[in-house]
Amino acid sequence: MSKEVLKTTESMAVTIDSSTGKLDPTPREIHLKTADNVRLEMAKVYREMRRGVVDTSDGTKLVYVLAQIGKMIELHEIEQRISMLEERKGNEFK
Repeated sequence: MSKEVLKTTESMAVTIDSSTGKLDPTPREIHLKTADNVRLEMAKVYREMRRGVVDTSDGTKLVYVLAQIGKMIELHEIEQRISMLEERKGNEFK
């Protein structure tokens, strides 16, 4: 399924499915800054797959990418915590 993103006269992006010609408004912003945001988006994709709104092969790919984003958020948080612990440990010996 091939899709194109175009600008409408109202300057709102839409997705046009080239196989059906249907217009789908593109969300302005999807929040993916926290693990909880990613969890909520994954649940949304799952519900859309269950309802048949999103093809399961497309949904599976989206959930995979979301899982990777979730892993990066987790890694970033772990790195921050390690840095904070190392900084505290370094300050104890000064």
